[in-house]
Amino acid sequence: MTAALRVENVSKQYRIYTRPGDRLKESLTRGRLRRHKEFWALRDLSFEIEIGTTVGIVGPNGCGKSTLLQIISGTLAPTHGDVWHEGRIAALLELGAGFDPEFTGVENVYMNASLLGLTRKETDTLFPAIERFAEIGPFLYQPVKTYSSGMYVRLAFAIAASVEPDILIIDEALAVGDAVFQHRCLRRINELHERGATVLFVSHDAAAVRALCSRAILLRGGSIIADGKPADVLNLYQKIIMEREQAYEAEAGVPSQQPSAAAETLAPVSCAYRHGDGSAEIIGAELTDATQARVEVVESGEPLTLRIAVRFHREVPDPVIGFLIRNSHGIHAYGTNTKEQQLEFGAVRGGELVEVSFAFHCWLGVDQYTISLAVHSREGLAYDWLDAALFVRVSSSTLTEGVANLNANVTTRQRALPSDNSQPESQREGATIATDHETVSYG
Repeated sequence: MTAALRVENVSKQYRIYTRPGDRLKESLTRGRLRRHKEFWALRDLSFEIEIGTTVGIVGPNGCGKSTLLQIISGTLAPTHGDVWHEGRIAALLELGAGFDPEFTGVENVYMNASLLGLTRKETDTLFPAIERFAEIGPFLYQPVKTYSSGMYVRLAFAIAASVEPDILIIDEALAVGDAVFQHRCLRRINELHERGATVLFVSHDAAAVRALCSRAILLRGGSIIADGKPADVLNLYQKIIMEREQAYEAEAGVPSQQPSAAAETLAPVSCAYRHGDGSAEIIGAELTDATQARVEVVESGEPLTLRIAVRFHREVPDPVIGFLIRNSHGIHAYGTNTKEQQLEFGAVRGGELVEVSFAFHCWLGVDQYTISLAVHSREGLAYDWLDAALFVRVSSSTLTEGVANLNANVTTRQRALPSDNSQPESQREGATIATDHETVSYG
């Protein structure tokens, strides 16, 4: 396919000065006296994006995502390298970019539209659609300096998406919108994609990237470290996040579990909080998909297996091993254990290793979840409890609300209006034959 965008060996360097006067001293000596440190926000980035594709760019804060989008949109010049694109670019970058705070919303609509190459007549035609999409009412005729952050984004996205761009660039701007507006924007992005537009989408929302994008690029330290299917790239991104969290916990003195040779097939675990009497120790755990690959980002309804390895340090009678899933607000979403599953171990000797596997379909709502692990007695005495030992983000290709995805089926039954028996059937206006229609869809 033909490329809509090509980035060739793009690098961006910033000069960091310790004191404001150092810049002047360096310029007066024409660079002979060096007073700055070099910071490379981007280093030799090269990739192509085909026409009509939606590509997500993900990565931790400070990895160069926003710098890259500014270079692509033309608001920032690269230190080295070239960017080539085909067609009109509409960019939704940092909040309020391109708006004059003293102008009204209407005046900013016409100014931004002219910057995107539209004539006054073309903007007049598009204005009702922009006003309807932004849905900010009389504020449209007020100076934008009076707007909330949500109003800024509503108006900015309405302009960018209404000009029918060939390439639409979005940089985390949708995060400040409410749920209804976000859904409206995602629907509009899908419409543009179906019409052949190319979309470059930066977000920390794994669910949005997975639902919208056919390809994802992961940046770290100004370089591309992964480029491929969104599921694979997002799993690597989640792994990077977990590594940073574990490094923070180690620095903060949070206890972590070291790997054991007896459970070398399972990943070692760390946790936010741990307690128990030490009779048993959880030494490894992992969440895998149907292919037995470890995952941190999953689709709602996807079959998963949670494996937990426990080493017993003394003999205990009939232990119980289980897990608890909480959402980002700490609400218990689901939990079970071997006792509830009617699995009995009997007496387990000290030094023995036990591994259990829980298989389930992940019918959870879109959110970030933690999985806590536990081994305890039948009476509830904790041998080892690991709070937030695993993290998993659940995404969905369809809009769902709440902590659970109940995968509802919907049916409909349509009937004709009652017929008028006072007239012969041949003389009745709009006579219809009663029919039943049933439609089934899956959430």
